[in-house]
Amino acid sequence: MLTDVPAEVPGTLASLGLVRFDERPATPWRNGQGSTREIARRLLGVVGPDFVWRLSVAEIGHDADFSAFPGVERSATLIKGDGVTLTVDGAANVLRPYEPFVFAGGAETHVILTHGPIRLLNVMTRVSRMSTRVRVVDLGDGPAIAVAGATVLVQLTGSSTAYAADGASADLVPFDALTPRPRVRLAAGTGLVAIARMQNFRATRAFA
Repeated sequence: MLTDVPAEVPGTLASLGLVRFDERPATPWRNGQGSTREIARRLLGVVGPDFVWRLSVAEIGHDADFSAFPGVERSATLIKGDGVTLTVDGAANVLRPYEPFVFAGGAETHVILTHGPIRLLNVMTRVSRMSTRVRVVDLGDGPAIAVAGATVLVQLTGSSTAYAADGASADLVPFDALTPRPRVRLAAGTGLVAIARMQNFRATRAFA
């Protein structure tokens, strides 16, 4: 059962699992060198700070060190800005827009900006419990996208409309998201969207 996923929308719109980016508060990183807006998470237990997976948008205005998360796999996707190098345990990696980059959360990681502030879509998954795949697709290239289960869809460019089985619908603008719900939602429109699919680790191993 999925819990602890914010959906701050009234009435039947809750069935969409819609999260408005502008309504999510910016909170400082653990090391104070940046800020993040959490979109969704699933907790490791009923209460407490630990998570099985967590999806957020980091806002970075200057070179910074990433906080360490041992035992966690991270996926970082540049969704706003340009000119970003991520050094992971001393190895330099150039991040290109809309191309997910996966690395160990416990590694010593430093971000270097060369063209001003950026935003990163950040997905963290506890490797002993879950695996995650993040992909970026163009809504205009095919039919409506179905979103269900442990999946998050984040609008990156353009706009779309999401539809739920109960008749609820809502428009998404950049950085709005559809968070996990047991029933299928459909998203149709234009522009790029990021789709993060979380999968139980044991299930992944069983069918690999």
